[in-house]
Amino acid sequence: MSGLINPLAAIIQQASQLPDSGRAANYHQRIGTGNPDIWCLLLDTSGSMDAECKGKERRIDVLRKAVEGLDWRNYKLFTFDSVVAEITSPDGLWRCGGSTALDLALDRIVALKPARTVVISDGEPNSEGEAIASAKRLTGTISTIHIGDDRDRDAIAFMRKLAELGCGSTYIQDLGRGHVELSATIDRLMLPPSRS
Repeated sequence: MSGLINPLAAIIQQASQLPDSGRAANYHQRIGTGNPDIWCLLLDTSGSMDAECKGKERRIDVLRKAVEGLDWRNYKLFTFDSVVAEITSPDGLWRCGGSTALDLALDRIVALKPARTVVISDGEPNSEGEAIASAKRLTGTISTIHIGDDRDRDAIAFMRKLAELGCGSTYIQDLGRGHVELSATIDRLMLPPSRS
C-alpha cells in the first residue's frame, strides 16, 4: 500500500512545478484594495459614440439613459474622448467627438484609489500599451463593457485583456436591446467581489 500515490497530491505537486504567471499575485493585489467608497464609471464619449445602434438611437443616448437608470450618485462618473472630464450627472453625456484616450481616464482616477472601476467603450483606445500601463497603476477591480460592433474582434480582445488584468469581468453588450439591459449589466459589475 505504501507504493500508492494520492492522485490529488500528485496533481498539486505537478502544479507547484508550473511557472508563476503572476495571476495569483495580481488577484491578491487587486481584490479588496482601494477605497471601498469609490466606484468609478469611465464612459466613452469618442466620436464613434455618435453612431446609431442598429438603426435606432445613438450609442451615446443609450449610454446616457443606462446611467440615468442607475443609482448614479453612488459612482464617480468620468467621460473620456480626447480629454477626460468628471461629470456630476448623466446629463453630461450628450456630446461626443474626438479620440479614445482611455489611458488619460485611467490616469485621472489613480489618485482616487477606487475599489471598483467599470470601463464602457465601443472601440479600441488610442494606445493599448499606454492604457494597460495606466491600468496597472490602478487599485481595485477593473471590469469592461464593450458597446460597439460585436464583429470588432480587436476591440473586444482589448476589453477582455483589460478586464483580465483588472481581475474583473467583460460583457459584450448589444445596445440594440436598449438601455435597461445595459443598466443591469453595470449594476452586476459594481457588486462587491465574491469572498468564497
